[in-house]
Amino acid sequence: MQPFDYLNTTTGLIWTVICIPSGFLLTALGYLLLNRIPATWLCDYNETPSEELLSGKRFRYLRGWGIPISIVMSVCLVLCRLQFNKGYTIYFILLSLIIFTGILIAISDFKYQIIPDQFTIAIGILALAVSVYDLVRGFHILHSAWWSPLAGAGIGAAVMILIDLIGMLVYHREGMGFGDVKLFFAVGILTGFPGTIYAFIISILTATVCFVLVIAVSKILHRNDEAQTDEAVPASETPEDEPAPEQQTQPEDKKDDEAAEDTEQASEEPDEKGVGFTSYLAFGPYIAIAICAYCALFDAIQYLAGLYLHLFN
Repeated sequence: MQPFDYLNTTTGLIWTVICIPSGFLLTALGYLLLNRIPATWLCDYNETPSEELLSGKRFRYLRGWGIPISIVMSVCLVLCRLQFNKGYTIYFILLSLIIFTGILIAISDFKYQIIPDQFTIAIGILALAVSVYDLVRGFHILHSAWWSPLAGAGIGAAVMILIDLIGMLVYHREGMGFGDVKLFFAVGILTGFPGTIYAFIISILTATVCFVLVIAVSKILHRNDEAQTDEAVPASETPEDEPAPEQQTQPEDKKDDEAAEDTEQASEEPDEKGVGFTSYLAFGPYIAIAICAYCALFDAIQYLAGLYLHLFN
């Protein structure tokens, strides 16, 4: 049944009403789960958990992004149900759990730059379950052939490894963690081929947009800070031809050493959230966005991809 036709039915209205509070409830349970899981889940291998992780007060629902994320979760559930409605309840349940797990990954990777392997395994199992169901029942909604999940997983992991290798060759540093590779392997099982390419494009586009916005906002804030600093500093009353009594000349080599030390200290200082600037790109949130978009906007993505491919026919 078409989404809008289903929405006009009594059953469709009931499911829509159920999905909205369910999104808030699942998000609240997700925050509770993230605060209760072992601290080692949110650490890199052989890393000692911090006091914050051990305290169990890692994420705050009301003081953080709990409400906006709940709204996103509710919208995703509603859209997912409208697409996988009458006769496709199994799809809806499994995809809803995948959306839920994807949001947990986005929250954890955004704050701690870590994707728990347990969440990746959960998405892989759920993706495998819905893929097998799709192929065995003969619906072929997600996959056209049995090899599609295998191709999707292989291509997804290979693309992420290739990006990481390019980053290491160009910048001589790890650009993405191996957790992103494992996550896209699990996502590929769900999306298959060519769906994994669509998911990759969505994640790249959202990452690019967010990166540009962050750079633009940072520049604006930096300019405002400089303007406020210039206004706050009073003009010196010391004549230009006479040096200030406190001012003392220093050798050029000493100035260079002090500048180098200041630069080194500034590079090691953490930002306002307590996380230092590193070369690692937290790509997990954008993969999670691709997961949610693929589950919630499946028909629209397939339609747009079909229009694009039709241009070359």
